[in-house]
Amino acid sequence: MQLHLVIAHGAWLDARLQADIVRDLALPALACLLGRARREHPAAIPFEAWLAQRFGLAAMPVAPLTLTLDLPDAEQGYWLRADPVHLRANRDELLLSDAGLLGITQDEAGALATAINALIAEDGLTLYAPTPTRWYLRLPTDPGLSTTPLAAVVGRNIDGCLPQGADAMRWHRLLNEIQMLLYTHPANDVRFDAGKPQINSLWLWGGGSYPLADPPIAPADTVYGNDVLVRALIEAGKGKAEALPVDGRAVTASGMVVLDALAEPLRYGDAHGWREAWLALERDWFSPLLARLQAGEIERLALSFPELGLAIDATPGLRWRFWRRPRLPWGA
Repeated sequence: MQLHLVIAHGAWLDARLQADIVRDLALPALACLLGRARREHPAAIPFEAWLAQRFGLAAMPVAPLTLTLDLPDAEQGYWLRADPVHLRANRDELLLSDAGLLGITQDEAGALATAINALIAEDGLTLYAPTPTRWYLRLPTDPGLSTTPLAAVVGRNIDGCLPQGADAMRWHRLLNEIQMLLYTHPANDVRFDAGKPQINSLWLWGGGSYPLADPPIAPADTVYGNDVLVRALIEAGKGKAEALPVDGRAVTASGMVVLDALAEPLRYGDAHGWREAWLALERDWFSPLLARLQAGEIERLALSFPELGLAIDATPGLRWRFWRRPRLPWGA
């Protein structure tokens, strides 16, 4: 059996704080793998860009990809993700919280989408809210916008991250109108009375034409993972998508394993949660897979850390390389 583990979001947001956050982090199995296996140092890139490369895409058209899961009968055309968010004023900044913290119901999503559609219909736009957290905007043509992925602005100031392009000001004005509508919508009044953060804006990102002219190519016969974008890529690439097993002992067939447990604490700046996620990866994945590799159950074990610019390739023979010192991924 051959496995390729992809450990996404392995670099802390602030490189200056990373050394303090990972200090004394006990990951002996991972350290053994990194110390004894053959190492490569590709360019450090965001997880989405790494996925695009692995699936043979020049860019990552997130909206058309996840649309295949959320609206499989969607019309052809240009689509943007238009996800619901909460913007909070903090002195001279607007900080963004994504839907993961908002607890949106499908009824709320439907009511807000209906109201927004009444506002934007004359512009030839249509908003769809097939899930509480993933919303979509269908456009008549490609707007020529440059957008910022939602994950890159969660918890941060949105200044400088709004859509850019020749017609950007029109979109900024439209977003302002949508924000004013949302502010006065009864669904947000109910949320305010219940002490919940309001759904007061949309985040536009991940645009592309649907269906894709050049579909992705699955990098492995089987890909294990729970990430929605990974599942969408596999579906579009005609590969076999499997839910992430409970741990490394439960993997029974070769393939790629996408581990994204670090994503949520990183997104929300939770350093303690991020450390705990590393410890869980050590317990559930690195340690049991190292044992299986040393026992000869696994012929080859590759690990990729996209944001750290690190990749390794290990075989059962690493148990003889005892003179090589253990290493951790930060500074390996």
